[in-house]
Amino acid sequence: MAVWFIALFLQVPFAAGESLLHPLAVDRPDETVFPLPQGTRHLPPFGTEVDGAKATNKFWANWVVEEGRELSIHPMPYVLRYDASTGAPNMRVSRASNEARVVQYGDAETNGAEKIRYYFSPFVNEFGLSAVESASQEGQIIVKEGLFGIHAEVRGPSGTQRKILFPIYSGMSYVSGFYTGFTPKISSDRALLVIERVSNGIWRLLNNGGKEFRVYAIDGSGNFADASVDFHPDGRMTKAFEGWIRLAEVQAPGDREILDFHAPAVLVDWYSFTKHAAVPKQILHFAYAHHEKLLAGNAQVVTSLTPLAPPTKGEMKGVAGDSWQMQVDVSETRSLGFLPADPDASKVEDLKAKAYGTLQFFLHSDQWRQAMFKGSYYFSGKGFQKVAYTCLMLEKFYGREHSHTQSCANLLIRGFQCLYAPTVPECNGAPMGLYYDVAWHGVASREGFTDVGCRNADFGNACYNDHHYHFSYYVVSAAVLVKLKPEFGLNTDFVSFVDTLIRDTANPSVQDSHFPQFRSFDWFDLHSWSRGVIPSADGKDQESTSEELNLLYGIHLWGMVLDREPLRELGTTMLTLCAMTIREFFLMKDDNPHHPADFATNHVTGIFFQNKVDYATWFGWRYDFIHGIQMLPVTPALLMIRTPEFCRQEWDSILSRLPLSPTDPWTSLLLTGTLSIIEPEEAYNRLNAMLPEHMDDGLTWAWALYWSASMQNGNGYTVSTSAASSTVSTEAPEENLALYRLAVASSELSADFAAARAVDGLFVTRWSPAAAEQNPWITVDLGTVHALSHVVLLWGEFYPTSYVLQGATVSDAWSNLAVVLGSSELLRSDLPRPTFARWVRVLTQGSGDLRLWEFQVFEDSETPVTTVTTEPTTEATTTSTATAATVATTEAPSTSAATTATTEVPETTVVTTTVTTVPGPSTTTPFYGPNLAFQKPVLSSSFRSATEHAYKAVDGDLESQWASVPLNDQWLWVDLLGLYAVKRVVLLFGDVPQQFVLQSAPDGIKWTDRAVVDGANGFVSTEFDPPVLTQWVRVLCRTTCSIRELTIHGDDPDGATTPTTTTATTSAGPVATTEATTESTTGSVNRVNLAELKPVLASSQRFAAEHVSRMTDGLPSTQWASAAGDVEPWAWVDLLGVYGVAEVAIHWAVDVADYELQISRNAVEWTSVMHASGLAGQTVRSSFPATTADTQWIRVVCRSFDSTCAIKELYVYDVAGPETPATTAPASTAAPASTAAPASTAAPAENLALSKPVLASSSVLPDEYAARAVDGLASTQWRSAAGDQWIWVDLLSSYTLSHVVVQWGDQLPSSFNVEISSNPAVSWDSVVQQPAAAGAQQVDLGSTTQWLRIYCNGGCSIQELQVYGTPANGRLLQAQDVNADPILL
Repeated sequence: MAVWFIALFLQVPFAAGESLLHPLAVDRPDETVFPLPQGTRHLPPFGTEVDGAKATNKFWANWVVEEGRELSIHPMPYVLRYDASTGAPNMRVSRASNEARVVQYGDAETNGAEKIRYYFSPFVNEFGLSAVESASQEGQIIVKEGLFGIHAEVRGPSGTQRKILFPIYSGMSYVSGFYTGFTPKISSDRALLVIERVSNGIWRLLNNGGKEFRVYAIDGSGNFADASVDFHPDGRMTKAFEGWIRLAEVQAPGDREILDFHAPAVLVDWYSFTKHAAVPKQILHFAYAHHEKLLAGNAQVVTSLTPLAPPTKGEMKGVAGDSWQMQVDVSETRSLGFLPADPDASKVEDLKAKAYGTLQFFLHSDQWRQAMFKGSYYFSGKGFQKVAYTCLMLEKFYGREHSHTQSCANLLIRGFQCLYAPTVPECNGAPMGLYYDVAWHGVASREGFTDVGCRNADFGNACYNDHHYHFSYYVVSAAVLVKLKPEFGLNTDFVSFVDTLIRDTANPSVQDSHFPQFRSFDWFDLHSWSRGVIPSADGKDQESTSEELNLLYGIHLWGMVLDREPLRELGTTMLTLCAMTIREFFLMKDDNPHHPADFATNHVTGIFFQNKVDYATWFGWRYDFIHGIQMLPVTPALLMIRTPEFCRQEWDSILSRLPLSPTDPWTSLLLTGTLSIIEPEEAYNRLNAMLPEHMDDGLTWAWALYWSASMQNGNGYTVSTSAASSTVSTEAPEENLALYRLAVASSELSADFAAARAVDGLFVTRWSPAAAEQNPWITVDLGTVHALSHVVLLWGEFYPTSYVLQGATVSDAWSNLAVVLGSSELLRSDLPRPTFARWVRVLTQGSGDLRLWEFQVFEDSETPVTTVTTEPTTEATTTSTATAATVATTEAPSTSAATTATTEVPETTVVTTTVTTVPGPSTTTPFYGPNLAFQKPVLSSSFRSATEHAYKAVDGDLESQWASVPLNDQWLWVDLLGLYAVKRVVLLFGDVPQQFVLQSAPDGIKWTDRAVVDGANGFVSTEFDPPVLTQWVRVLCRTTCSIRELTIHGDDPDGATTPTTTTATTSAGPVATTEATTESTTGSVNRVNLAELKPVLASSQRFAAEHVSRMTDGLPSTQWASAAGDVEPWAWVDLLGVYGVAEVAIHWAVDVADYELQISRNAVEWTSVMHASGLAGQTVRSSFPATTADTQWIRVVCRSFDSTCAIKELYVYDVAGPETPATTAPASTAAPASTAAPASTAAPAENLALSKPVLASSSVLPDEYAARAVDGLASTQWRSAAGDQWIWVDLLSSYTLSHVVVQWGDQLPSSFNVEISSNPAVSWDSVVQQPAAAGAQQVDLGSTTQWLRIYCNGGCSIQELQVYGTPANGRLLQAQDVNADPILL
C-alpha cells in the first residue's frame, strides 16, 4: 500500500521528502500558438497590487475585479464583505448558522415537495472591524496572495500613513486586522448590547441577535494590550492602537477559554503557518470533516471547542498545530490505467465489430471533424476524448500497430494539429485559439475575450471559467495519442501545447511565473472551483465533479506516458484527494451528515457554491441533467467516486423512476454511469437497444457497451432489481408507429405544449390542451393504414377521469376502440383484433389541466393488411384548412411543436414551411438526411463580432451563431461546392427571428427568390417540391439577422438518368444560318464565346443532369432540356457586362419549329430580336443588327416544338474591335470550317476571380470582409486579423492559370504563398512562395485548378485579387484558318 504524507502549508505536497512541485516549463508559452490579445479584455484585474500571475478561481476572486468589490468572499467558516459607504473602513463579518439558513423545498415541477431544492446562508453583519477615521476611496487592496489566502490592505487618505492589514485564510478561526494609525471600532448591523472587558486585551461582545463574539487587542510582540486600552459602549476604542484586533465567535461557554488561549498566535502566512510573533501558543485553525480523516502528525482536533458551521460542507472543527500533515493512500490511483477491466468474453466479438464500425463512421465524410471541431473548447474537447477512447478500444482488440488503431490515432494527430498549428479549411470549426493573457497570466479563449462580461462565449473560457473542465478532455486525449504513437512524446510543439493547458489549470511551481500556481485546485478544500474571475454573490462553484476528476486523471496519465514521475505522482495525489472530497460532500448517500437530511436524498448536489447548494444545473432543471453531468466523461477514474453503494441508492430512489427514453442522449449517460456499475447486464441490454445517434455527444455507442461489458456484476455488492427496472429482450424492439408522425389536437395550451410534444419520443415534453376546453382530443396520423395491437399513454399526475381510444381508416370516420380509466401510470390498452386504422385519436372526458407526456401506437405484426383501403390523400405536408384543430408536424427526434405554413413562391414550386421549437440539451438538430451546408464556404454581408462570423452558421454547433451588424438587408450565402437538387432548407435563428427570403443562384451572383418565410423561435424548415437545382443558397433578412444554424438537404443530381440524344451529323455537320431582316452589325466578330460558364437561368428542366448550366459548359456532350408540360420554355445567359453582340449560335439537341431570341439590359424587360427554327444536331447562327447589339442578357424562348426544348450549347460573340472589318462571305449550310469569318483581335483578359465566391480565415472590420477583395473596386479591401491568414477564391470551374495579380492594401505580410487545391476542404498545394511588395504584385503561374488561395505569412490586407487564365475543359482555340470557327476541345 502506497501511503504519502501531504504537508499542507509547508510544501504541497511531498512524498518521502521529495517535492512534487516541479515546473512543467518556465518559458513563456509559444507566441505563435498563444499570441497576445488583439483587444482589451473585459474583467481585468482591479484592486490588486500582486505582481505577475494572479489567482482567478480562489475564494477572494470577487475582490480583484471591479464588478465584485462590494460582494462577499468566503474564507470559511466566516464570510467577509468590505463596506466603505460611510467613508470609514469596515470589514464586515457574517457567521452562518443552521437557524439562519434559508431552505427552499421543491415542488411537483422540480424535485418534489419532500426534498430541499436549494439552501444558502444570507449575509448578516454580526460584527465588523472598523475605525473611527476615514479611509481612502480605493477600498480594499490585495497586496499578497498564495494558495490559501491573501493579505488585504485598507489605507487612509492620501498623505496619511494610516492602514489596516487583514490576513485572510481558508479555515481561519479569527478575523484579524493589524491597525496602524487608525483608531479601532467594532461595528455591527445589529444593536450592540454588550461590550465588556474580560481582562487586559480581551472583551466580550453581544448583539441583539444573540451572537457572542470575543474581541482581542494584541500588540506587535504578541502580548495582550494593557489596561489603558478599552472600548466605549458604542464600539469605539478609547485611543489609537497599533497592533492586532481580532474577532472570534463564541458558541458555548467552554469556547471562551480555548479562543483566549490561542488568540496571540496570529496567522500571517500560509505555507508554514507562520505567526506574526514568536509566541509559544499553537495556531488554532478550522478543518473540514475530510481533513480530520486524513490528519496525522502533531496537529490535533480540539474536541472541547464547539464546531462552527460554515454556509456549506457541514461543520468545521478546531485544530491546534503549527503545521498539518495528512496521510493519503494513493495505491488505488497509482494503478489506474486507460481502460477498465476486460469486457465479458462473450461480448468481445460484438464490441470489436462496433469499435471498428465507429472508426469507419469517423472516417466517412470526415465525421471525425464534426465530432472534434464544434467551435467551443468544451464541446470540441468532448469530441476529442470520444475519438480517443475509440482508439483505445481498437488497440485493445487489434493491437497498437494495427492499421485500424493507427488510422484512429491519425485522427487525433490531425485534430491536435488544428489546435497548435492550424491550417484552413482542414481546421474549420476547430476552437478559435487561445490568447496568452498578460493581465491574469494564463491562456484564455479568443472567443468572447473582449465581450462584456465574457460569460457567454465558449462558456466563459475567456474569463477562466471551467478551464479544468474544458482542457481536461485534451489532456486525456493527448495521453492516449502518446500511448498509441510514442514518437509523439518527442514532438515538442505538441507536448508544449498540452503542457501549457496543464500549466494554466494546475501549474505546480512558483518557478513558473507565467501562470498562477494551481489555478483551479483548492489545496484547502481539496477540490477545484469554477467561475474564474466572473463575480458571484455566492462565491465560487463546482458543477461537474466528474469533469474535474478528468483533468486530474489526465495529468496522471500524461505524466505516465511521458515518464515524468513527479508529474504523474502529483496527478495521482490530487486525483486521490479530489475523489475522496467528492465522495464526502458532492455525491451524497442517504446518511450524508454534511447537508440537511432532506437535501441529501437528492444524492447529488447540483451546483455547489461556497455559500449555496442548488440541486440544478446551469443549463436546465431536469433530473437527468443534474445527475448526468456528474457522470461524464466515462473513464476508469469515474469508479473512484461512483461506488456501487452510492449508485444503488441513486438508481433506486431517483434514476430508475425517470422515463429514460431510448431516444434521449442523457439516457445513455445514466445507464452507463450508474446502472452499469450495479446491473451491468441490464445496462448492456438497454444500451444495445438504443441507436448510436442517441448517445451523448461525448460518448460512442461502442464505448458505452464496452464499459458496461467490463463491469463485474454487483461489484461486490448484493444485486437487487429495482422496481422500475425491467428485462430488455435482445430481439428488435417494437416500433412506435406514432413516433414523429403528424399530430393534431383540438387545442394547445401554448406552443410549448403542442400536439407534437406527445409523439416526439421524449418523456419530458408534453401536450396540454387549453384549460377551459371540454372533452379535448389529440389525433396522430400514422401515414398509412396499419393493423394495430395496442396503444400506450403516459399522463403523469394530471390525467382525465376517462378517455376513448378511436381509430379511422378514412379521415373523420371514427370508430371507438376502447374506453379507458385515467391514471398517472403508464397505461397500455390492448385493442380488439383485428383493428385497422391510419388515424388514432384520444378523446378525453371532461376538462381541466391535462398533461399527456407520450402517445404511442404499436402494430399487430401477426395481422396482414390486405383488404383495407383509404381515401386518396394529398401530400403529407399539406396543411389542413380546418380551424378547429392545430396542426403540429414533428419530422425528427426533437422536442418540437410545429405550426405549418405555405409561403408564396413561383407557381412551379410548392414550398411548405414548418416551425419546430428549439430542442433542449437532450436533443439535436432535426435530421432530414445529410446536411449539404455543413462546413461549406460561406459569405455574409457583415458580422457583428469576431466570434459571430459567417462560418458559425454552418459549423454544426447550435451554441454558436452568425450575427450581422444592425443594418437592413443583411444576408448569408453558402456554396454547396456542386450542383444539388435542394429539397429542404432549415434555419435556427439566434437573437430575434424575422421574415426572410430564401434565394438560389447558379453562380453565387445572380439570385432568384424561392420563398418568403416568416421567422420563428425554433427550427424553421422550408421544403421545396419539386426540388430547386442550385449550387448556392442565400438567406436574405430584411433587417439585422442572426442564425445559429443553417442546414440544407437534397440529392446529388449526378445520379439522375440523362436521356441519350442521337444525332445524324458529325460535329462539323451542316450549319443552318438565319439572318435578321435589319441592318447587319458592323465590325468583325470576336470568336470568344461570351456565354461560356456564365450565369444562366431557365424556366424549367427535365432531369437533374439537364440543368441550364449544361448549355454554357463548353461541352457538346451535355445539354439543357426543359420539363415536360412547360409550354413556353426559356433560358437566358448573363454575360456579366454589356457587349456589342454580333452573333448568337445555338447547337440544338431537338427540332424546334420556332424560337425567339431576345435581349435585355436588366433581365426584366426583354426586346425581341428575331425568330428562327432549329434542327437536332445542327448549329444555327443568327447575326444581330447593330441597332440591337448592345446587351448583357440573351434569352432563347422556344415557341413551337414537340415535347421539350433542348440546347446542347449556346455561343455568343461580340464585335472584335476597331480593326477594319473584313468582307463576310454569304452564309451557307456548309461545315463550320468553310464559313468565312474575319480575323479577330484577342479579347481583353478576363479577371476570373471577379465577384466569385471567396472565403477568408478572418476579417477585422464589418466592411472589410473577404468579398471586398474580388469586387473589382480598388477603393475597398479585405483585411485579416494578425498572424498567418488566408483568403481563397472558387473560380467555379477548372482553369489553366497564367498569372495572378495581388493588389496589396495597407497591411503587408512578410511573404505569401500562392496555393491551389482540388478540394479546399482537404488540402492545399503551394505553387509559389515569395516576399510581398507594396502595390500590385504579379505572380506567373502555369497550374490548373478551380480553387486558388493566397496564404499570408503575417496579417495582410488585399484591395484586389485578380486571376487570369483559360478554361481547362472545353476551352476555345483559334483554328489555323482565319475564316474557321473556333474548335471546341
